[in-house]
Amino acid sequence: MLEVNASAILTRLRSAGRASVSALAKDAGLSRQAVSRSLAVLEAMGLIEMSAPDRAAAAAGRPPQMVRFRAEAGHVLGLDVQPGHVRGVVADLAGTVTTEATGPLRRDGAAALAGSLAAAVRDLLDRAGLDPSDVWHVSASAPGIVNPVTGHVALSVSMPEAVGDAILAGVRAAVDAPLYVDNDIKLATRGERWRGAPHVEDSLVFIDWGERIGAGIELRGELYRGASNDAGDLGYLDLLAPQSEAGGDGDLGPFERWAGTRELLRLAGAGTIAELTATPAGLAAIQTVARRFAKGIAAIRALLDPEVIVIGGDIAQLGPVLLDALVDALRAEKLNQPRLEISTLGADAIVQGAIRHSLSWVERERFDASAIRKET
Repeated sequence: MLEVNASAILTRLRSAGRASVSALAKDAGLSRQAVSRSLAVLEAMGLIEMSAPDRAAAAAGRPPQMVRFRAEAGHVLGLDVQPGHVRGVVADLAGTVTTEATGPLRRDGAAALAGSLAAAVRDLLDRAGLDPSDVWHVSASAPGIVNPVTGHVALSVSMPEAVGDAILAGVRAAVDAPLYVDNDIKLATRGERWRGAPHVEDSLVFIDWGERIGAGIELRGELYRGASNDAGDLGYLDLLAPQSEAGGDGDLGPFERWAGTRELLRLAGAGTIAELTATPAGLAAIQTVARRFAKGIAAIRALLDPEVIVIGGDIAQLGPVLLDALVDALRAEKLNQPRLEISTLGADAIVQGAIRHSLSWVERERFDASAIRKET
């Protein structure tokens, strides 16, 4: 029971950051003696810090003994690997981002990618003032189909140099810590659920809408991957994108050619998304692409019936103008449509999802009762 109590107290203390021994005992429903024994274990593990009694906190009687969770005892890394660059963040054990940096990635082969990724990770650690041994876990994203068990990239149209184990090799050359690699949109979905707008729904779809279009699907509160681990790859829909209307970009899927960023800018005759709302041609292009994209939303609705769809990616910067166009386009649908929202995290969704995954590993492998038992 000592380890079970210690794990329960650690969970409460991580949430509060700092609390008195008596408050922890009351919250956990334990005796002060049981709490004190558990705190001794956690202190020996370096996870908490006992401070002197706070005499200012009590006008009369014995001042409370205070305890602080040592969020700085370890760190996790979140890496957003994209064609030509990687964005890395360092977070402490409370999930607070302490350092972030973006570095270049070479594209002339897997070995070059791995070498430049290792250099970027080392630079990130230098900026954070950390040694590799301070890192408890790393989670990295990849644009493409990833085997989350092995971390190997099976397919990446936009980043072929990442296919295989290049990301694994690059990170492991810089940090000897447990490593997880997953699809970027699946990690972004987890980030939206954790740090985006609060959602209590059991079913949620996150769509990354830009030059490429992909989705992360949560059903009954769990990420749904599909039999081949590529559920949600909307860019490859071809039933809704007539070839006569879709562009000829061979590196994009049919739906991406029909409703992605390149097509939107081509229709508007614009160079950037930021220009679109300033001209009649831009607004007309938004309406056209929104009508096309709405067909993808209607397909998701017919198959999955999610309660909410969160839209992120480059096109999401259009905000209410985009949402209004999509709602108008969906009015003709016979089925009730899901609520539509714009992502509140933007580009942060991927790294936040990576941090969340690493912290889940820490909670399971370092903070669970069985893990504490191994340390005592």
